[in-house]
Amino acid sequence: MIKNILALDLGRGSLGVAISRSGFLVTPLTNIRFRMEDYDEALDLLKEVVSKEKVERIVIGYPSYPSGDPCPMSEVVLSFIPKLQERFPGIAIDKQDERYSTSEASAVMVSLGKNTRKQRKSIDSKAASVILERYLRKIGQL
Repeated sequence: MIKNILALDLGRGSLGVAISRSGFLVTPLTNIRFRMEDYDEALDLLKEVVSKEKVERIVIGYPSYPSGDPCPMSEVVLSFIPKLQERFPGIAIDKQDERYSTSEASAVMVSLGKNTRKQRKSIDSKAASVILERYLRKIGQL
């Protein structure tokens, strides 16, 4: 069983982060904000989380159009992965389909009484949680 799995939902100015310490329970951690498209700053801010949580694997959401075809953000994620590998050698990195993860996270938050305005601060980490839950199901740990 894989433990200490970190999930990332990368945006142009934010990085949603969630973790599964046990390998089956998922916890949203934080939303890292950085200057628009300054992915080196995002990596610098992520370093503390990776170290503190003793991360063994990173799962990054891979965006695409509903058809599954790559979208403009797909290239951003693909170019971010080598930077992750360079910054965190020895940690396995996997991609996970993230289509509709933000919508799914938003629906959960609405069901918990958080309107769209109240979701702004935590929607990215909730989307990362959705991504990680999908990944855990895919590898048979959920």
